[in-house]
Amino acid sequence: MFSIHGSASRLCDTTSRRELLTVGGLSLIGLGLPNFLRQRAIQAAPTIAGASNGFGAAESVILVYLQGSPSHIDLWDPKPEAPAEIRGEFRPIATRAPGMMLGEVLPKLADQAQHFTLIRSLGVKPKGLRNHGSAIYMLMTGSDPTNFSVTGLAVPPSRDDLPSVGSIVARQRPSASGGLSYVAVCGPVKEGKEVGVGQSAGILGPAHDPFTMYDDPTQPLKLEAFALPGDVTLNRLQSRVDLRSSIDTQRAAVRTTATFDTYYDRALDLVQSHRAVQAFRLDAESDATRDRYGRTRFGQSCLLARRLVEAGTRFVQVTWPARSDDEPVPGPDGSWDTHRNNFPTLRNDRCPVFDHTLSALIADLAARGMLEKTLVVAVGEFGRSPKLGVATTDNVGPGGRDHWPECYSCLITGGGVRPGQVYGESDRFAAWPKNNPVHPYDLITTIYHALGINPATEYQDSLNRPRRLVEHGQPVLGLF
Repeated sequence: MFSIHGSASRLCDTTSRRELLTVGGLSLIGLGLPNFLRQRAIQAAPTIAGASNGFGAAESVILVYLQGSPSHIDLWDPKPEAPAEIRGEFRPIATRAPGMMLGEVLPKLADQAQHFTLIRSLGVKPKGLRNHGSAIYMLMTGSDPTNFSVTGLAVPPSRDDLPSVGSIVARQRPSASGGLSYVAVCGPVKEGKEVGVGQSAGILGPAHDPFTMYDDPTQPLKLEAFALPGDVTLNRLQSRVDLRSSIDTQRAAVRTTATFDTYYDRALDLVQSHRAVQAFRLDAESDATRDRYGRTRFGQSCLLARRLVEAGTRFVQVTWPARSDDEPVPGPDGSWDTHRNNFPTLRNDRCPVFDHTLSALIADLAARGMLEKTLVVAVGEFGRSPKLGVATTDNVGPGGRDHWPECYSCLITGGGVRPGQVYGESDRFAAWPKNNPVHPYDLITTIYHALGINPATEYQDSLNRPRRLVEHGQPVLGLF
């Protein structure tokens, strides 16, 4: 049944009697009969399209967000014929996908290339300067920031923000009873002092915020969030829910009440079900499997993502643990923001961890038969400047690459995507898309498309204006 709150519901070719009877009430909150029918048609349209173009091929998404942004030319899009100050120190290596080359720092991913596809023509002009905050917000929400500084720096997250991709997925395609719809692990999205940039449900309300688990998963995770207080039993909690349901006959017309009901329902589902709790028990995995993913924060977080998807979670975001604009330091958890010392940082610290873990995740999903229904996307908020030592933000040092949103790459696999291909092409210096350009909003639209969510679906913003799920963009059908 159609719901103005956007929950998963029956969509059929005829309007039910109950739906028509509710139209009068809907008009009281600004949604009259024309808008009602138009919105219902938008939501019903994708069911006619079928899955031949990848629509609805995925059941879950794992977004591996590499905040800070790795160098696309050194990892994904090598240019061996370019001048030394552009091609850099790394040589290209062959992969198991004919014609696809990677940087030499990704040998394990090269051995899994038959399972994934590269997009080499991503590009965007962020609002403001080439700073992390604006590009992050665009990638996380599919919308232009409206309240950032003129330089594109992030501002504190608020309920006036537009919803994140994960929150939209949680609202449009919530997990089944007893599951978590949107989980964020490894670390929060951070720029400067701002934490949680573009991660919340914003104007959709806290009911669609992510369940966050940022504890270090190399250690036993704390699961107190799934336990009831000592004086509350399941029967007592169920009684409270039943009582509220019997007296709350007008909850559909009051937004805050509906949100509060959602909290009750989610809490009851989670404490009654062991699926979500068990997913966080990484000690149930063999030592060999945990070693295969890597005993790092990122490695064990990707293993946790696989377990969450197995338990029915719809959307998992694994965020690289370092802040987007941190100065890179040695060790497994440092930043990708290589304004200086790009090559030793990638060779010795970032890429060994990333290559080991992401290749293990892809191979594990494929071996378990999960890759067909699990869309995996690994991407940063932009690329790095093709020419070494050239400043685009007045912050570059010896051997460094500065911010470069105009052209970059991402890895995408599973969920109906045809593997072993390269989509799009950059120019000879990896500076600009040469063919098949892809905007980040196209990438987000593709995620919705793969999950069976029509990106033309609208919701009401805080000023009661209709907004599309994505500012603009089309699914990249050439991937399917």
